[in-house]
Amino acid sequence: MGKKVEKVAKEKVVTSVEEEGPRNPEDYVCTGNLEVDFTELCNRMEILEFPLVVPRHPVVPLSGLAWMIDQRYIFIFQKCLPALVALQTVSLWNVGLTEATFDALVAILRQCTSLKSVVLDGNPFAHQPYYLLMNEDSQIQHLTLRNNQIDDVGAKLIGEALSTPRKCNKTLLTLNLNFNHITDKGIGYIAEGLRLNRSLLWLSVAYNQIGDEGAIKLAKVLSPFALTHEEIVERRLLQLNSQESPRSSSLRRPESKSDRSSQIESSTAIDKSQKSAKSAIKKKDKKEMTFLEKATPSITQVIPKKDDFKMLKRGSIAAELKLSKTKMTRSAKEKRNVSAEQETQGIQNPLLEPGEHQDGQVFLAGNICLMSLNLSHNQITEVGVKALLAALKVQISQARPAVDGRSVSGLLRLVLTKNAFPVTCEAYTSLQELIVARDPMSKHHMVCSPPSTHGESQLQG
Repeated sequence: MGKKVEKVAKEKVVTSVEEEGPRNPEDYVCTGNLEVDFTELCNRMEILEFPLVVPRHPVVPLSGLAWMIDQRYIFIFQKCLPALVALQTVSLWNVGLTEATFDALVAILRQCTSLKSVVLDGNPFAHQPYYLLMNEDSQIQHLTLRNNQIDDVGAKLIGEALSTPRKCNKTLLTLNLNFNHITDKGIGYIAEGLRLNRSLLWLSVAYNQIGDEGAIKLAKVLSPFALTHEEIVERRLLQLNSQESPRSSSLRRPESKSDRSSQIESSTAIDKSQKSAKSAIKKKDKKEMTFLEKATPSITQVIPKKDDFKMLKRGSIAAELKLSKTKMTRSAKEKRNVSAEQETQGIQNPLLEPGEHQDGQVFLAGNICLMSLNLSHNQITEVGVKALLAALKVQISQARPAVDGRSVSGLLRLVLTKNAFPVTCEAYTSLQELIVARDPMSKHHMVCSPPSTHGESQLQG
């Protein structure tokens, strides 16, 4: 009997689905649950084989494992991802993205307001449009682009996205470019982007083709450097704008007592006229209300029709929508003004940093915001190590002590293992001594961690 009941139930489900017909994926309203929405949209688009979604708490990453993303999945992502309020990480490793699907994915990720980390390893493109993830409007804080065949052309676009004299990225904290094809020329472009970038804290360019020339270019950016002609022009424009703003505010203030008295008299006259206008409007409103009360019949005299109720409801809904739209636009404008004021007050342009004038040039202190730099598995010799050591010594000499007495400005971690220099060279040993004294992780392991036993080894990330 049990088997017959199951067969009847299955037949009823099949017949009900056949009667409903094919369900349109565009009509589906996402619930905010990726596991439910992704499965339902794949079924509606008649995708038979699709990866399982396993949500994690509290972060909800979207992992791609051995599957190819085409336009169908892009449509599903466009429906699902913006509806995920807690989505913080998107990891799509080796999913066969094309330039068309990449552009569409970038547009989708911009709609995910809570997104912080993006992993696109193993998705190489010919035109290398990865810089689109690092524009000024991007909210991404952690970006991984390993094994994407990024060469010097792509490195130039990435460097320009990090900063130029007129714009810079202010949100990206970590950038991983391991296992690519970046040479000395490409790392030079990235070093140019680090000149005026003050947000990036962690950069890894391991397993590339960087030599001494690239290491020297990075060392020049980490130590005081001279501004170019374009940067000096932009610096002077910013200084003029900053000087004109207080002048304009002072010009708006009344200078004499007569001006103040005239303003007070005019304001009192305006107040009197406004009060009289308000009283007249109130009298008119009272007259209209009494007239309407007399003219309108009672409920027992006239019974309204259903269509009248519909029209009234439609009118009220439309009015409410208009009011809500106006409120939304006003609040959005107010938020934009507040954010603009906060940016102008709290965030300083790097070109406005105090500089030193030497031999007709303007020198800035250099990038002391980058805290971790990984240059392992490259082609750097002892010449490049000496340049990095000199830059580190300059940062230490110019560092300001923190509240607890530790020096925190500049590089705190520098990885140079597996390069073209002997480990026993003097420059590398002295550099390691300085880094160990500055690296908070190494201090923690030395002071707090117990000694390793039974052949255990510590893994350096």
